[in-house]
Amino acid sequence: MAIAVWQDDYCTGHEAIDQQHRRLFSLVNEIYDLTQLPTPPMAVIKTRLTEFADCAVEHFELEEGLMAEHDYPNLQVHCGTHKALVNKVTALLAKFDQVADTATAEVTPVLADWMVHHIRGEDQQMIRFFQSRNVAGVKRLALAADQ
Repeated sequence: MAIAVWQDDYCTGHEAIDQQHRRLFSLVNEIYDLTQLPTPPMAVIKTRLTEFADCAVEHFELEEGLMAEHDYPNLQVHCGTHKALVNKVTALLAKFDQVADTATAEVTPVLADWMVHHIRGEDQQMIRFFQSRNVAGVKRLALAADQ
């Protein structure tokens, strides 16, 4: 069962960003499925959560590099939201080490909610800016916000 359902309106038109977003969604769903087992495999959950954190950092580096390269005016705010998620995941991992059951229940709703809001908000705003500047590698899409 998926807690974070990918929707076409999450597409940004940038192949690497979209691929990374899909991977993050997949990891959240995998973590969620593991937490729903009668005896959740805590070591596997922690491994997947760490993988999510690593993928998120890689993804943020890509976005932040593009924003800096193209003088994105909202760079600092966007980077702040990235840092907030990294801090949240770091705190969840630390909590996981101390109280795995409690942390397990919190992990997937927090991550799924953050991703959906971030992609629909800051990421779509960033992509519209890139599209207005005809940034290479960013296709023009009919974004939900434009319809």
